[in-house]
Amino acid sequence: MGAVTPVNTPNHTQYFYPIDADFKWKLTALPFKASTAISDGAAIGIEISGNTTTGNVTIMGAENASGADFVGILAEPIATTDSDYATAGKLKLVRVPNTPDAEAYFTVGAGTFTAADVFKTVEFTSGALGLSVDTAGKGARITGIITSSRGRCKFDLPTTETA
Repeated sequence: MGAVTPVNTPNHTQYFYPIDADFKWKLTALPFKASTAISDGAAIGIEISGNTTTGNVTIMGAENASGADFVGILAEPIATTDSDYATAGKLKLVRVPNTPDAEAYFTVGAGTFTAADVFKTVEFTSGALGLSVDTAGKGARITGIITSSRGRCKFDLPTTETA
């Protein structure tokens, strides 16, 4: 496994980060797609290939669509220099919501974020490192504003099924 933020060390993740991580999220090792670098704090979804699941997870798409639903938030980076980078099914740590009311902090990836955006459902930005606050979609529901570049969200939107 890669590096995880040590106990009593501030986490400087600038993307998604679970709120109440010890109570509403569980840290789980999940199998990942091969040869994809992903930053810690990225949103993770189910990998779909040819309209079916692969048994692996990867970077979240723009929204819960075609079965590529949100699974959790990556808790450790996946780098091209990792010894298992090209291995499909490598296990990496992901924070998975335990309850539908689990919230996370997010970074605004695109758009102008104001209090009027609270309760909107929006898409993830490309690379799944933030939310596109001006783009309606089935990625996440905004639940609060902190600053013009940070907010709170939930991922309890309806998921979809594959064929």
